[in-house]
Amino acid sequence: MAAPRHINFLIVDDFFSIRKAVKVSLANLGFYGEIFEADSVSRAKELITIKENESPVEFIISDLDMPGEDGIELLKFIRSNSNYVHLPFLMLSSVNTKDQILNAITFGVSSYLIKPWEDKSIGQKIDSCWLKHGSR
Repeated sequence: MAAPRHINFLIVDDFFSIRKAVKVSLANLGFYGEIFEADSVSRAKELITIKENESPVEFIISDLDMPGEDGIELLKFIRSNSNYVHLPFLMLSSVNTKDQILNAITFGVSSYLIKPWEDKSIGQKIDSCWLKHGSR
């Protein structure tokens, strides 16, 4: 099952260039919902809470390695909150170690994608994440 094209995404990465690249990929794949951006986990948590009643985040794409709290901390926050536990969560990372991937899986990541990516691969990951978590 393919993810619907209208999804509100939250992109979390400390690098503007990566957030922009994800937005370009989403546009190339035909996604047209709102796209919220956060450069830190603390800002991501704020946005998720602020947007909850007006235009809720429906899908999270987050970097793993960021200063301060990392993507795993955001994932733990999402999976421990009954309002957000079913959000699809795609982890992006340049870290390709088995331990990092297993750690993300342990905490409930929907899928994991190694940087750099191609539009086709991120599209496939979004679809699989949606099937796993977002179609509820």
